[in-house]
Amino acid sequence: MIIAIVSIFILTSIVWGLNKKLPVQICPVCAGVSLTWLWLFFGMWFGLLPVSGYEFITAILMGTTIGGIVTELKKMFSKIRSRRKNERVESLEDKLKNCC
Repeated sequence: MIIAIVSIFILTSIVWGLNKKLPVQICPVCAGVSLTWLWLFFGMWFGLLPVSGYEFITAILMGTTIGGIVTELKKMFSKIRSRRKNERVESLEDKLKNCC
């Protein structure tokens, strides 16, 4: 577990530093967590890490990544939905103004 926490901290710091130079901004914490569970997963897959020692923390980190993705998608779909809703309301109001 300590290895995973240290890995998240190191990878988050690296991505935070890279964000200053990259044109696209990436969430450092999200990247740190995702990259940590990826290397833990591949370490278990190739037999470099014991599965019994790392499967629980890897599953938790995978779940947090999925939760973050769902939260971002919810924000994105809410913006799209509110934009469409406003367009419908405006077009209906315009039609009512022009009819009478």
